[in-house]
Amino acid sequence: MRFSALPLLALAGLTAAQNKATISLPKSGTSIAPGEVFDFQYNTMADYGVTSYNYTVWLFTSGLPSSFAPSLNWADGHFFGRFSEPNYPGNNDPTNLPPATLTMPNFDKSPGGFGAGLAEANQNCAFVVMEEYATGVGSFGLRISLTSNTIIYNATSS
Repeated sequence: MRFSALPLLALAGLTAAQNKATISLPKSGTSIAPGEVFDFQYNTMADYGVTSYNYTVWLFTSGLPSSFAPSLNWADGHFFGRFSEPNYPGNNDPTNLPPATLTMPNFDKSPGGFGAGLAEANQNCAFVVMEEYATGVGSFGLRISLTSNTIIYNATSS
């Protein structure tokens, strides 16, 4: 009987990829004031048999969208940036390292142009990370993970 390790290596990649992506900071339920600098830490999918590439960080102030269907006003929120962390073998030296802190936008101020701000208090928002990654199992394009925590924007009471 001839034994091939290739299927086992492929399964190892899938096993390692399960439930790895987590937002450590800010923790779910954290209150963050407008303009406040807050700690940020994301644990990527990178592991043995899994390569992490880029991830994007968002704040959805209108809650998580219910679908990815095209829409004139798909969501409200803020884009914090696109980051990447070193991991072997596929992403050894990224140039877009994540910051240790992020700054919460002040949504009651106009972003400029025709934009108008809107003051909100005690608003539940989704702090979201979407990550591109790959395993030893082929995929048509990179795999994408989605994780989120709930934060409270501009809490007025504890």
